Amino acid sequence: MAAAVEATDGVGGWTKEDSAHAPSRETQNTSRYGSILMGFFSLYCPMLFILPFSIPLYRRATEVIFVTWEMYAVALMEVFYGVKFFLSGDIIRPRERSLMLLNHRNRLDWNYFWGALAHATSPPAHNLKIVLKSGIRKFPGLGWIMQMSCFLYIHRRWEEDQRLMNNVLGYFRDIDHIFQVLIFPEGTNLTPETKKKSEEFATKAGLPPLDHLLHPRTTGFTFLVEKMRNSGLLDAVYDVTVAYPKTLPLSELDLIKGKMPEEVHFHIKRHPASNLPGTEEGLRTWINGLWSEKDKLLKTTLQQGHFPEPGAEIPNPRLHGSYLAVLFWTPLTLGMTYLLATWWVVQWWCLTFSIIFTVISFATDGIQHFEVWLHRRELTRLAKSE
Repeated sequence: MAAAVEATDGVGGWTKEDSAHAPSRETQNTSRYGSILMGFFSLYCPMLFILPFSIPLYRRATEVIFVTWEMYAVALMEVFYGVKFFLSGDIIRPRERSLMLLNHRNRLDWNYFWGALAHATSPPAHNLKIVLKSGIRKFPGLGWIMQMSCFLYIHRRWEEDQRLMNNVLGYFRDIDHIFQVLIFPEGTNLTPETKKKSEEFATKAGLPPLDHLLHPRTTGFTFLVEKMRNSGLLDAVYDVTVAYPKTLPLSELDLIKGKMPEEVHFHIKRHPASNLPGTEEGLRTWINGLWSEKDKLLKTTLQQGHFPEPGAEIPNPRLHGSYLAVLFWTPLTLGMTYLLATWWVVQWWCLTFSIIFTVISFATDGIQHFEVWLHRRELTRLAKSE
């Protein structure tokens, strides 16, 4: 991944040109969220009828659907918003079971990380599971889809979170699943308030100050490394650093307004699992050292507008194979929207599944744990029949 990149300084604002295009960008964001809802009703909901009869088919189908939507999201960012992704460092190997560490600059980092996955993964395929706050599972459409895709939701209550992650990771071990887990070790995105709390923690813990990062929370990281490693589910840890040298969006509201970064830069460093410390204390020291190095890297990057190692700008996005997803998702979204507006059968279908998933999301930890329960019940049945 080596090519020259035009340097820029500082963090830019929203230009007049951006403002002029804001209405169309808002429309495009509405369209993208519409694709999430229409995809959920038209593609994901029918998969629920497969779940009781073929868990492997259900697991594979839901993951393929999600990856194609990721491709669509990346295509929209690059083709319609003109977002440019710059990559440097190592290639991501999709046939590895890996843990990915990403700094949390804003609430939308996971959204842009799909761009890195689309272009830094060779061959271009992956099966990413993101560790998310539990409340996101209740979000209509996207939260429901992530439940069905077996994402890892946490409550920030460690005993309960440990149980929930053990449940899903144990299931992946049982079915010999190849997957990647993305975590934000900082726990939350960087704001003046969270920065102050991080500095107070660092002072008490005797850690060096960080300028562009929050200090990582080590409990979840060490648990995931040890759990995945002991279960034979960890081939590598990827340290991913994201930087926004120009416009910096901060929240979902910026996304709705069409305030998108002109450039998103990613630097990727692969660490083989065999190189990681073997103890919990060693892992804590390792990630704290990693974050100190990452902070220095970001300081240089934001000064010169790109990572010290030149990043490769992604080629003309219109030529990238993932944009075939546009030809699938756009007519699907428009067609399903038309049916929803005109046909009572589709209206009742959407209403019924909206009610079902609202109840599931508020009354349980998510439908993914029902999938795990079905799998374990089948194992018990097979054991008794032998």
